Amino acid sequence: MRRLAAALLGLAAARVAGAVELDIPVFAGGFGTEFYAHSAQAFEALHPGVRVHVYGDPRVQDQVRVRVIDGHYPDAACVGYVLWPELIRAGKVIDLTDVLAGPNWEKDGAWGATFLPGALENWRIGGRVYGLPVSYSCWTLFYNQALFRERRWSLPRTWDEFFALCDRIRAAGIAPLSVPGTRWLYGDAFFRAAYYNLAGAAGWDAVNNLVPGARLDPRYVRAAALEQRVLREDTLRGWEGETHTGAELAFLQGRAAMTVSGSWLTSEMAGKIPADFELGAMNFPVFPDGLADPSTIQMGTDSFFVFATGDPVREGLTIDFLRFLTSRAQAAALVRAFDSPSAVRGVAPSAYSPRMRPTAELIERAKAAFPMHNMMLMPPAVRQAIVDESGRLTLGQITPEEFSRRLEEAAATDRAQAADPGYLELRHPVAGVLLLAGLAALVLLLGWAALAGRRAAGAGGAALARSAHFARLRPGVAASFVGPALILYGALVVAPALTALGWSFTRWNGISPRTWVGLFNFKSLLFGNDVFWLALQHNLFLMIVPALFVVPIALGCATLLHRGVWGGRVFRVVFLFPNLLGGIAATLIWMSAYEPNGGLVNAGITAVGRLLHSSRLAGFDGFPWLASEHLYTALIPIYVWMACGFNLILYLAAMEGIDPQLYEAAALDGASAWRQFFTITLPLIREVLAISAVFLVISGLNAFEMVWLLTSQYPTSSTHTLGTLLVTTMFQDLDIGRATALAVILFVLVGAGSAAVLRGLRREETGA
Repeated sequence: MRRLAAALLGLAAARVAGAVELDIPVFAGGFGTEFYAHSAQAFEALHPGVRVHVYGDPRVQDQVRVRVIDGHYPDAACVGYVLWPELIRAGKVIDLTDVLAGPNWEKDGAWGATFLPGALENWRIGGRVYGLPVSYSCWTLFYNQALFRERRWSLPRTWDEFFALCDRIRAAGIAPLSVPGTRWLYGDAFFRAAYYNLAGAAGWDAVNNLVPGARLDPRYVRAAALEQRVLREDTLRGWEGETHTGAELAFLQGRAAMTVSGSWLTSEMAGKIPADFELGAMNFPVFPDGLADPSTIQMGTDSFFVFATGDPVREGLTIDFLRFLTSRAQAAALVRAFDSPSAVRGVAPSAYSPRMRPTAELIERAKAAFPMHNMMLMPPAVRQAIVDESGRLTLGQITPEEFSRRLEEAAATDRAQAADPGYLELRHPVAGVLLLAGLAALVLLLGWAALAGRRAAGAGGAALARSAHFARLRPGVAASFVGPALILYGALVVAPALTALGWSFTRWNGISPRTWVGLFNFKSLLFGNDVFWLALQHNLFLMIVPALFVVPIALGCATLLHRGVWGGRVFRVVFLFPNLLGGIAATLIWMSAYEPNGGLVNAGITAVGRLLHSSRLAGFDGFPWLASEHLYTALIPIYVWMACGFNLILYLAAMEGIDPQLYEAAALDGASAWRQFFTITLPLIREVLAISAVFLVISGLNAFEMVWLLTSQYPTSSTHTLGTLLVTTMFQDLDIGRATALAVILFVLVGAGSAAVLRGLRREETGA
């Protein structure tokens, strides 16, 4: 109430002293910023003297993250994957509980009572509310209404009825469900619905609060068994490598009778839904012995957070704008603008489009709702275990009982870490020691080789140096040439690198004070972290295996072009084209090509199989290339496609610098083309081959965007690289100290690998 009073004082002060401008960034990847900008203009019209600057783009969260770490806060923000939990614990985010007990915008009820069931639960921590929802999403089972009507299939109320329905759908020659396997959240929706129905709100809270033994509950095992059965028996072939948009498209194209998704499906598939497609939405079935009301839905929201800036007037004005933004009029405007649910009560289902109306009716009938897992509130071990073990469960690699036990073990690890931040379990002592010893031996070997090379040069090199008559620059002139570049390099590269190095010896989440922990972060990664060693193996794979294909192919093509093969200019353009796209665009193209059903790769292989009457090749229809067990095999063609053009040009440029008379002399002596290649071309381009090898080493060790995108930004332990692990540790685990320690290790590995390759491929210098 004090902040509302401050808002009124702020309005009066603004009229006297000039405009007050509120700074509110929003994530523009879903609804964009147009709706918020129009709402800001309407609020400004009601409150002269107040300006609301609402802005954003799909990457605005990165900007807000930097501002948060720097301590330069906006007035409010609606972005994900910022340090919200730490900001809340540090008192940097305003507790909205009291103002939600106050009047709503229309002043006909309490503000908190205007929201739909469960809308305030996403960011209710310790009984206090910190996030204010505006949009609302509901997880549902979408189904083909026309198909259900034609086949006279009834909507199931219980899980037994659901499985009986799936049997009838399969008997009709149609897949019951399309489910994405590259994003665990979708398959996990079945587990969430089943467990909440069995255990109710108390059981759900016990799991999310890491209560000891909560995940060993037989109801937890029962829900896991249901998820495993659904995905193993009732989904479209190839679901393990399906993206979420691919699964939705398969449903809309009639390859499956149902799909699991959120209420965003209609906007996400805008323009792809056939005009005559009748989209139905039903809630998840229930168990006869379930505790929760059958109408309960699972939901999510996009929430605004108000920063504690220390200025009560600005804070009050910001809260007043959010009251306006969540008024019934603005809720109706959001529905009209996006055909998507608002978190505010009172918008009739008739306000939605016919395709969205079934979901709106589902939301209106719900007597209760529960939020899906809030990943930002999950501790790191449980977060990674959910991603990992959900994949193993649904692939049939572990039993529901093992799934339950492993999640409970992860929860125990997080509880131990919370009780003792210095807790460390030595799981890889031998591997850690061997890696450190190997790096030390490599440094000594390289140093000894460099010293031996200098000694071998002997007096001949010294004499050559004395005979060289190079002009010496005066110190002032030299400084004018080198100084500006050195200053920029020091400020933009060296200083940040040294700062990050200092952070690697601390425990820090970006908000609370840094705590010196010495080598603990390095020890935890090298000796106690399973994911680090799996990620390192994946980096080594990407460093070595693609190079075995890239180098011979690029070298062979460069040789053909150098010898004047017909159509050489066209081939140069074709080979260089992938490099013009960039890594992200190329990955998205390949993601589409790897679609299990209808993707170019499987379609091409099966077409060849039919042509050759090969049942083995024809069986590739529906093959899940992007599933975790096949992902790194699928990466090889992408790397070859992306790297061959660059290396081809590199090799070709070196070959064109070779004196043609050498080839002419070799030809006169009767040397074949193959012999000329091995005795002239390869020795003379060895330095370029070394540079190419270094690029491949760096590319393999720095691999990030391809894996990050192909795993839908949720890599499992079996797919992580050091780069994706670094980003996850930094922005999801909120462990900046450990993330920078990982960056230091990665820097050392890249440097050591590059030096070793250069030394191994470098031609020894000979003195006269």
